[in-house]
Amino acid sequence: MSAMTVSTTDLDEIRALIDDVAAGVNSHDPDRCVAHVHADAVFVVANGSRAHGRAAVRAAHERAFAAAATPAGDARFVVLDAAFPRPDLAVVTTGAYRAGPDEAVDLERPSMVVLWTLAREAGGWSVVARQFTPVG
Repeated sequence: MSAMTVSTTDLDEIRALIDDVAAGVNSHDPDRCVAHVHADAVFVVANGSRAHGRAAVRAAHERAFAAAATPAGDARFVVLDAAFPRPDLAVVTTGAYRAGPDEAVDLERPSMVVLWTLAREAGGWSVVARQFTPVG
């Protein structure tokens, strides 16, 4: 099955969603981190722990922020590639960086690679799964 052509509008909407998640991480705002998360989402973080459902994903963010596992500051996700196997489904790979919005990043050397699965619903795109993989 070949991937559909990437819509610029869809990709812009997805980039905005991912940037909003990063803003939630940077401000340690668990509500903003899950604002675009599907109610039945599955997340796997870099240490392999899993969270199933929006409430569990929110709780995982709260724990990470409380433990300072994710320092406030300049978390940034940069889209490396995207595929649209169906008009309502997107699979997006981002690099995760500690960099401000205007800082240059090495697209070949992210500290982590993050795989996002997104579904288009009536209200827009939502994250149904996210998987972090440490690099190095």
